[in-house]
Amino acid sequence: MYDFKFADIGEGIHEGVILKWNFKEGDKVKEGETLVIVETDKVNAELPAPVDGVITKIGVKEGDTINVGETLVVIDDGTGGEVKEEKKEEAKEEAKEEPTKASVAEEEEDEPQGVIGEIEVSSAIMASSNEHSGAKKTSTENKRVLATPVARQLAKDLGVDIKLIEGTGENGRVLKEDIKKAAESKGETRSSGISIPNVKVSTEGDVELVKISKLRKAIVKSMTISKQIIPHTVLMDEVVVDKLVDLRAKVKEQAAAQDIKLTYMAFIMKATILALKKFPNFNASFDQENEQMVLKKFYNIGMAVDTKDGLIVPNIKNADKKSILELAKEIRDVADATVERKVQLDQLRNSTFSITNFGAANVAYGTPIINHPEVGILGIGKIEKKAVVVNDEIKISYVLPLSLAVDHRVIDGADAGRFLNEIKSLLSDPMMLLLS
Repeated sequence: MYDFKFADIGEGIHEGVILKWNFKEGDKVKEGETLVIVETDKVNAELPAPVDGVITKIGVKEGDTINVGETLVVIDDGTGGEVKEEKKEEAKEEAKEEPTKASVAEEEEDEPQGVIGEIEVSSAIMASSNEHSGAKKTSTENKRVLATPVARQLAKDLGVDIKLIEGTGENGRVLKEDIKKAAESKGETRSSGISIPNVKVSTEGDVELVKISKLRKAIVKSMTISKQIIPHTVLMDEVVVDKLVDLRAKVKEQAAAQDIKLTYMAFIMKATILALKKFPNFNASFDQENEQMVLKKFYNIGMAVDTKDGLIVPNIKNADKKSILELAKEIRDVADATVERKVQLDQLRNSTFSITNFGAANVAYGTPIINHPEVGILGIGKIEKKAVVVNDEIKISYVLPLSLAVDHRVIDGADAGRFLNEIKSLLSDPMMLLLS
């Protein structure tokens, strides 16, 4: 018997909802066939059968939630009656290495990350508030915590100090349920000293209560983190793109012959990459704990995709190494996969700068929210014909609105202006994009 458990299929994923079983109890299944589709807060994951055999037990019904580590299905693989747990040897090794993992985690968890209900503060501020306490460590600070990796990650996600929790597991081990209980009882911010009250929303009168999806919950968390942590400043401008419109019109049919839909996004992404190379502080993250910028030498450009379930931001990996036609093809492929919730998890991680398209909603300008931990995001509006003044004469031109939001902690307005002007320059004379 083979006990197939729901594993952590991606960073930050702890549970999922069973959307569809492709087999029922008693069915034969072959290794690699898609057993089940599980909805997570990031993607709809198709999980393949790990072995050949007959399904003897389905652990979770369609529509129910399954947590990491719980049994999805038991398969009779012909090896006898004893149930074999998936990755049993890995679990043993994990247990052996637990003390080392705990000590590393303690160092990382000294200062909670900024998440919902919690505003991140610098270690310098925290130190000054404790300046009269001396250098003596408290018993809590010295405490070594036994906890499962899932519980540790959940504690970070919910902003819970795992060292303050009394575990209910064997030998005091902190379990996932302990973390959830602690998070529910926590009503205000600790790390910043600023209280964030839980405001009760009235349900009186003629109202309809609609539960939000797992994806929407993830969006709530992501947007809250970004707005709590990052002081946004936004610059808006427009650029005449007559030459860009002409260039796209000339090569659009050639691209279509290669089954490529050539959109303006490919040109804008290429211009953004060239600007990022000239201004490396924008292709970066801010490490507040160590007071340093993390300048990234790779260019994974995120693009906001509107789906029926909400906004998802996949990214184009190593976008600087791709031509405009290659970018156009991958933009379309990734966008289609994202809309269908079939995008690969790797494409949702480690983006370095993002672009969002207001023009798709027939909007010119907006104030885009930075995709933390990035330090900037470019919003592009709808290209329209407008009257512009050229050499004291009025001319009808195609104009592209741009909105650039930056992290004002590490990027000044003047630098943001220079970065935006570089993008404008490249888009107004797109031949430079073809030469790159």
